[in-house]
Amino acid sequence: MSNLAKQSEILFIWDAKMCNPNGDMSADNAPRFDNVDEKAIVSDVRIKRTIRDDLQYRKNQTIFINNEEILKNGHTAEGRFYQLKGDNKNRDKEIFLTCIDNRLFGGVAPKSNIQLVGSVQFSWTKSLNKTETILKSGTGAFATKGKDGEAKYTKTFRADNYIPYGLFAMYGTVNRMQAEKANTSENDIKQMIDSLWHGTKLLNTRSKTGQKPRMLLRINYKEGSNYFIGLLDELVSLKNEDSEMIRSLDEAEIDFSKLISAINKIEEHVESVEIILDDSMDKYKAKLEEISEVKFNDELSLLTK
Repeated sequence: MSNLAKQSEILFIWDAKMCNPNGDMSADNAPRFDNVDEKAIVSDVRIKRTIRDDLQYRKNQTIFINNEEILKNGHTAEGRFYQLKGDNKNRDKEIFLTCIDNRLFGGVAPKSNIQLVGSVQFSWTKSLNKTETILKSGTGAFATKGKDGEAKYTKTFRADNYIPYGLFAMYGTVNRMQAEKANTSENDIKQMIDSLWHGTKLLNTRSKTGQKPRMLLRINYKEGSNYFIGLLDELVSLKNEDSEMIRSLDEAEIDFSKLISAINKIEEHVESVEIILDDSMDKYKAKLEEISEVKFNDELSLLTK
């Protein structure tokens, strides 16, 4: 495959303000949170959902884990696969890989003997800053009815659970060996990056609105290289993590020195380093320009690729 996805690592930095970036279903959908270090948590599944939704609704791509179809028809993984397959025979893997999320993240259709590890993986992440979860009550807009059927203008109540502010750095990888098995193209990766960036901006449910991408870094390795630095998120920290609780990006002092050093140390393996930087992060650009083979891309250029 001439356009095979490049061996690469990704670091995605975004923030969440006055919202619930990842609800925990086992805790009444409260924000995922580590009470020991007082940091919010976001799972890889939440990020993949953001990407899938953007690919499906904004880009009209075929998605295997299509929640609307799965819920409407009560599909198992096998049922969803047979829905896509229709009357086609002897083309199982080919049909399975028509779904971009299968080419990116892998998937299963057990009875059809399909079990594919994704070429793209993301790790769970914690906020760089300490934060807290806040539970507030509110009222609904609709009246209730009495036993006699008459409207009673007593408003309903709800509970809002959110974090005041969280700055997150999530690590991801693109594995070229798995890309060969999944037919993952470089164009698929570019579509994914675009949907990760713009999909985060377009999150518009009541609990998710308030998130914004701030920086995305991708290290592309040279042909034939299987090298990974690994866990890029551990190489980024806040200089003022232990100060008063941060409530905005302007209050954060991000330290990229370990990340820059790690990339430059393995320069002979690196083909290029691509960075998308929100205007709010301009104060870090001079420091990031110290990275060898770095190239800055405007977020609007993603839409035209």
